[in-house]
Amino acid sequence: MAWIFFFVSVLAIVWLGVLVRRRRREHRESEQAREMAFLLAHGELPGGRAVRGDAATPRAMDGERSHDVAPLVETVAVPESARPAYLDAVRATAYQRLKAALPAYEIFPRASLRRAAGLEAIEKDALLDFVVCTRALIPVAAVDLARGERSSPGDAFKRETLEAAGVRYARWPHDALPPSASIAHWVAD
Repeated sequence: MAWIFFFVSVLAIVWLGVLVRRRRREHRESEQAREMAFLLAHGELPGGRAVRGDAATPRAMDGERSHDVAPLVETVAVPESARPAYLDAVRATAYQRLKAALPAYEIFPRASLRRAAGLEAIEKDALLDFVVCTRALIPVAAVDLARGERSSPGDAFKRETLEAAGVRYARWPHDALPPSASIAHWVAD
């Protein structure tokens, strides 16, 4: 009987190890993809190759002439109407209202509770609809759009965490956003 328990325990440990390796590999691949996208967006690839148009050319090294090589990334023009919007209509409206009411502040949509409250403040992260920061990128307020009539325990957790960090928190109904003057007054207090 003990050998069955031992066998099951070994299988569980092996399965856990495989799962952890797979997640690390996926994380590493996603980081590499993000890095490559950043480098492509800024015109330089690893190995000293610069991106010009749709072809990459190696930089001249030690006096050698650079020559054109095959494209590394094929660019496909996607019509703007085919791409999904970053924010849905309700959040886009709230974003525009916040930007108009708070021109001296930076507004970040779909922000992290952990970053708004401080990295060491909480163990698990949560999503905030908007974070309002000063020009120095110091969070001063956070806004969530209500998804229902009742507030959830997650909303209470966000409120407590942000208040402990000195950041104001508001939960607004998505169909009744406050006027711009109220927003400016709320942040300025």
